Amino acid sequence: MDDKARNRRLALLTAASGYSITLLYLLYGGTSQGKHWFRNLVPHDSNGGALLLIVFTLPLFIANTAALLLLKDGAAAAGDNETKESNLHTNRRAHQKSCYNKIQSTTRRILASSRLFTVAFVILPCVAFFLCSAQRHYLSAMGTYPVQTDSSSIDNINRTALLEDNDDYNYQIAAWRWKLVHHISNCSAIVGLIAFSHLLIPVSKHSPLIVLLNWTPQEALIMHKYAGRLAVCGVVVHGFGHVMHAYWRWWSMFVSDYDIITESNVLQSRYWMEKSFWRAFIPPMQCWQQKFRSNISTEIDFGPGCINNDDSCSCLDFWINFTGLLGLIALLVLMVGSLNHIRRNHYNVFYVVHIIAAPLFILASVLHYNRSIMYMCPSLLYYASQSVPVYVESWLSRRQSKGSRIVSVSKIPCPSHQRPNGNVLSIEFEASQDAMNKFQPGSYCTLQIPSLSLVAHPFTVNIVPGHSNRLRILMRQIGPFTTHLVELLECKGQPEANQYIQEEKKECNTESQYNPTISLPIMHINVYGTSQRMAQLYHHDSALIVAGGIGITPYLSMLTEIASSSQASSTLKSVVLHWICRDAALIRYVHEQYFAAILDKSNGSDQGGGVSIRIVTHFTGLDEHAYCHSDSLETVSYKLNTCDGTPVKSSAYSVSNTRTLVTFATIFCFGTAATMYCYTYLQSVEVVSTRILGLLAICIISIVISTISFMVSSRCQTEKVKYLPLSTNERYGSTSLSQKSQGGDYSYTNNTSGYEFNFKGRPSEDTLFSSLQGCENESIGLFLCGPPLMVKQSRAFLSMKKFKDVDVYEEIFEV
Repeated sequence: MDDKARNRRLALLTAASGYSITLLYLLYGGTSQGKHWFRNLVPHDSNGGALLLIVFTLPLFIANTAALLLLKDGAAAAGDNETKESNLHTNRRAHQKSCYNKIQSTTRRILASSRLFTVAFVILPCVAFFLCSAQRHYLSAMGTYPVQTDSSSIDNINRTALLEDNDDYNYQIAAWRWKLVHHISNCSAIVGLIAFSHLLIPVSKHSPLIVLLNWTPQEALIMHKYAGRLAVCGVVVHGFGHVMHAYWRWWSMFVSDYDIITESNVLQSRYWMEKSFWRAFIPPMQCWQQKFRSNISTEIDFGPGCINNDDSCSCLDFWINFTGLLGLIALLVLMVGSLNHIRRNHYNVFYVVHIIAAPLFILASVLHYNRSIMYMCPSLLYYASQSVPVYVESWLSRRQSKGSRIVSVSKIPCPSHQRPNGNVLSIEFEASQDAMNKFQPGSYCTLQIPSLSLVAHPFTVNIVPGHSNRLRILMRQIGPFTTHLVELLECKGQPEANQYIQEEKKECNTESQYNPTISLPIMHINVYGTSQRMAQLYHHDSALIVAGGIGITPYLSMLTEIASSSQASSTLKSVVLHWICRDAALIRYVHEQYFAAILDKSNGSDQGGGVSIRIVTHFTGLDEHAYCHSDSLETVSYKLNTCDGTPVKSSAYSVSNTRTLVTFATIFCFGTAATMYCYTYLQSVEVVSTRILGLLAICIISIVISTISFMVSSRCQTEKVKYLPLSTNERYGSTSLSQKSQGGDYSYTNNTSGYEFNFKGRPSEDTLFSSLQGCENESIGLFLCGPPLMVKQSRAFLSMKKFKDVDVYEEIFEV
C-alpha cells in the first residue's frame, strides 16, 4: 500500500470516527435514556446549542479537515486507480471466502454507491431517531392520561352530573391525543432539520468529502435529493399536524360557548371559527409596527388563544404561524420546481426556483424556530466555506476579464422528426496549464452568456486530441438556451433580442454558408468537479459502456486517457463501448475527433496499458443520411473575428491547495463562534427578528474572508501564470468514417482494439450485453448515459439475467 492509499484510508477512518458521534445521537439520542445521557455531556448547556454543535457541526469539521490534510494530491489521491484500486481488488479476489473480506467488500460497495450510503447513514438513522422520539413522547404522555371517575359509586340521582363529567372526560381524552400529535409533529420537524444538515454538503463546490468517497458530482446529487425529500416529508408532517391540532382546539372553543348544540349553532361557529382561524397566519398591523416583538402594549382581541385557551394571541404567535406557513409554501414550491420534467425541460425555472425558494425557506425556518439555526449550522457553514470562496473568486475574476477565450465554434447538423433543424454545437476554449493538469475525465463546466441568459448552464467538458491547452463542450440544441445560441450563430434570432444578433446578421451576409464570420458574445466558462470515473473504471476487470446520442460525451476523455496511458493496469483488461446514435454527422465528427485518435493510440505497442478497447457504433437514423454526403449535413466551422478573453483557469480552491484549508477553517471556525454567540447572548425567545443574526453572521463572514483570501492570494503571487501558445491543428489518426462506411457493416480491428459500425438499427439488450458472457468470475462495471428509457431497460435486463458482481454507474446531467 502506497502513501496515497494509506492517507486516504486514514482520512476515511477519521471521518467515520467523527460521524459516529452523529450516528450515536440519531440512534440513541431519541430515547429517554439517550436524551439524558447527551444532556449530561454538556451540563451547563441550558439552551442546547453547544450539544447540537458537538453532535452535528464538530464531526463535519473533523471529517473535512482530515480530507483536506490527507488528500495531498487532490484528484490524484482520489483517483489513484492503478495502484490503490487494483490492490484492493486483488486482495478481494485472493480472499474471496474470507468473512472479513466480505464485510470489507460490502462496506466498500456502500461507500461507492451514494444511494446506499445515503439510505444507510442518513435516511435510516433519521427514521430511527423519529421513532425513538415518538415513543419517548408517548410513554411520557401515558403518565398524564385522563382517568375517568368510577361510575359504580354514583347513584341514580347524580346521573346528570355523571353525563356532564363524561363529556368533560371525552374532551380531556381528545385534548390528550391532540397534544401527543403536537409533540410527534415537532419530532417530525426535527428530523427535517437534521436532514437539512446533510442537504448542502453534496452540492458544495470542490467538496473534499465527495472526493474522499470517490463520488462524481452527479452521484453526490443523489444524496442531495434524498436528504431534500426527507426534509420535505418532515416539514409537511409537522405543518399538517400543527394545523389539525389548532383547528380542533379552535373548533372546540367555539362550540363550547353554546349550552345547547344545534345545527345552526354549529354552522355559525364553523363560519366564525374558519374566518378567525385562517387569519391567525397573518400578523395584524400592530405586530408589523412592533418590529417582530411579542410584548405589544395593547392586547389583540382575536378569538381563542394561540398557545392556550386562557391567553390571547401575541405577536410572537402570529409570527411563528406566519413564518411556518411561509417556509412550508417555499419548500413545496422548491419540491415542485425540482421535479424531473421541470429540471430537464425547463432548467431556467428550476434554477430560479432554487435561488429564490431555498433562501426563503432557510430564512423562514430560522425565524420560525429558535433552534433551527443550530440544526442548519453544519450544512450552511460547509456550503459557505466551500462554495462562497469559489463564487467570490469567479465573480472578481470575471470583473477583471473580458470572458473566456473561445478558439473554435462548429455546428453539427443533427435533424430529427421532433427537431428538423436540430444541431449539436462544439465550442472549444483555451485553458491554462494548471487547469489542464487538474482536468479529470468526466468533469463538467458551467457556461454563462450574459447576452442570452444570466443563468450558468452545466455541460460535460472534454479534452481536444492534438491540443495540449484546449477543452471542448459538445451540446445538443434542445432547450431555450442552446436554441437561442444556435439562432445567434445562424443570424436568425429576433433583432430586438440582443445587441449581438444585429451585428452577426450584417457579418453573415458577406460570407459563404459554411464559413461565416461571427463576433461571439462574451462567454464565461468555469470548470468544476473532480470526477472519479477513472478510479471506478480501473477498479473492474471489464467495463461495458452504453451511451445514447449526446450521452457519449462523458466517456470521450475516459477512452482517450485509457488509450494514451502507458502504465499497465493489473485489473482492467477490456473496455467495450456501445454507442447508439441516429445522427450521422455527429457520428462522423466524434469518429474523426476522438475515435480515430483512440484507435491509433491504443494500437501502439507501448500505449493503452494493455487494455483492449472495442468501439461499436449503432446507427439508428435515416438511410439517406448514413454516408453523410448531403451538404445539409456538413459540419459548419465558424470563423471568429477576434480571439479576446483569457484562458479558463482552474479554481484555486482545490482539494490539494493550502489556501483551501486556511479559508475553510477560518470561515468554519469564525462562523461557528459567531453563530453560537448570537444564539446564546443576542437571540431572544420573544423577539423573532434576533433569530436571523446567526444567519447574517455566516453570510457576512464567508463573503468577507473569501474576498480577503482572493486579494491576499493575488498580491502574494510572485509569478504570473504562463499559458501555452495555441498549438497547431494536429490530429491523431487518419481514419475517415465516410471512406470506410461505403460498404455497409465493417469491423476495423487490430491486435488490441477494434471499431465496428452497424447499420442494423437499434440493438437488442442481448447484443449490448454480449460482452458480459463468460465474465462470471470477473468484476464488471456498467456505465450508462442516455435517454431514461434506455437506462431503465438496461437496468431491467441486467436484473433479469441476474448478472452478479456488476456495479452500475449512471451519468445524470443535473449538476
